[in-house]
Amino acid sequence: MKKILFALLYFTGVTRFAAWRHRKRVVFLCYHGVTQLAERSASDPHGLHVRRERFEQHLDFLRRRYHAISLREYLDARREGRRLPHYSVVLTFDDGFRNFLTVAAPCLLKRSMPATIFLITDHMSEGRESDSAREWCPGDDSTYLSWAEARALVQGQGIEVGSHTCSHPRLLHLSPEEIRRELLDSFRAITGRLNCPRPALSYPRGEYTGIIAALAAETGYSCAVTTDRGANEMDHRLFNLGRTLIGDDDDTASFAVRVSGARWWLVRLRSIVKGTARRRDASEFDVQSAVYVKAGFRQST
Repeated sequence: MKKILFALLYFTGVTRFAAWRHRKRVVFLCYHGVTQLAERSASDPHGLHVRRERFEQHLDFLRRRYHAISLREYLDARREGRRLPHYSVVLTFDDGFRNFLTVAAPCLLKRSMPATIFLITDHMSEGRESDSAREWCPGDDSTYLSWAEARALVQGQGIEVGSHTCSHPRLLHLSPEEIRRELLDSFRAITGRLNCPRPALSYPRGEYTGIIAALAAETGYSCAVTTDRGANEMDHRLFNLGRTLIGDDDDTASFAVRVSGARWWLVRLRSIVKGTARRRDASEFDVQSAVYVKAGFRQST
């Protein structure tokens, strides 16, 4: 049903109208991996690794209708009070899978499109660039970039790097001291090994609180991204920037719906329609919410 609805929105021009309505906002897209497999792996039921052909369709769609900018360009424009082109979009990749090097990066380079990868620093080995094969193999979908490979992407292709913490934990389950260590150790590894003075942060699973955001700012990160729905205005808070998740299920119509912001309209409409049912369950929900608020937690969507 969802596929039919997305196709209807795409072919009737609703996505073009939604994109126009959101043209002054900057859309952040969140990928994880890009695979060379012809069929989705049984070990990836949710389609986090987008097949190459589909990924290239996404990039070509963006080239026709959007303006791809780097995360640094977005931050620089904010700092300088400078306007960005309408229909701007930022590409990000979580986890630092090795298939970014062997599949995604060549697709981006061919189209001169920038991107940021968020690295889980404890998952990275030192490695040597001379040892790095650039041909994809199935293992690239489950292994991670080495420091040498990340360095080559930064120096050779201008790929930006950020932190996805040291070990990708559930930050909401950690003590403030443990959170601080996850943020600081990863920050020091990236700044020291990759010569990136103020990297960005991606919260694992998009989970964060006001306290965690404050710790990220205190550590020295330039900004932090979530998986909250929505695009980012030029005055959006820097430590809860929203992103739109993209996966292998997203054909051209679905991708257009997500990038344009029409998906957010559907979510709001569904919330309104289900409002009565939610009010019936309000007592239980309010008790649960009170627990989160008291603890300072913010649940991501």
